[in-house]
Order: sequence, then structure tokens, then C-alpha cells
Amino acid sequence: MNKLMKIKKFIPIYFKAMRNKNTPVMAKLMGIFAIAYAILPTDMIPDVVPFLGILDDAIVLPFLIYLASKMIPDEVMDREEAAIIEE
Repeated sequence: MNKLMKIKKFIPIYFKAMRNKNTPVMAKLMGIFAIAYAILPTDMIPDVVPFLGILDDAIVLPFLIYLASKMIPDEVMDREEAAIIEE
């Protein structure tokens, strides 16, 4: 399975897992922080700086999502994946 298909499969599982009551609060906060970082105009490097402004978003956002996903217990991810497959 190529990486794009893995990401496409991961996104709904990730969002369902973030709403699960067994997901640690820290993982949920990290997910909220990632969304806020993407939406809010304040960045580490402003987007008006050519190349570097977008590059920091391209590095920070996936890293925050990766950290949040690693904090979610495997049982929760497996349960949510099974629920998505059943739908």
C-alpha cells in the first residue's frame, strides 16, 4: 500500500481515536495544538518569509500529529480501525 493510501486510511481512524474516551488528554491537547497551529496566523516562522514560512508548517504539523498518534494506545487505534472497516 503506498503512502498516500496509508494517510487516507489513517485520517478517519485518527479523528475517531481522538474522540475516544480512552485517549489520553495529552494526546488530545497535542491534536488541538496541531489544528490551532495550522489555523492561527502566528507561526514560528511567518508564512510571508519565502519557502521557510511554509517549510516550518510542513515540518511542525506532521510532527505534532505523529506525536499525538503515538500517545494514543494501540487498543484504541485498533478498535477505531475495526469500526471504520465495519462501516
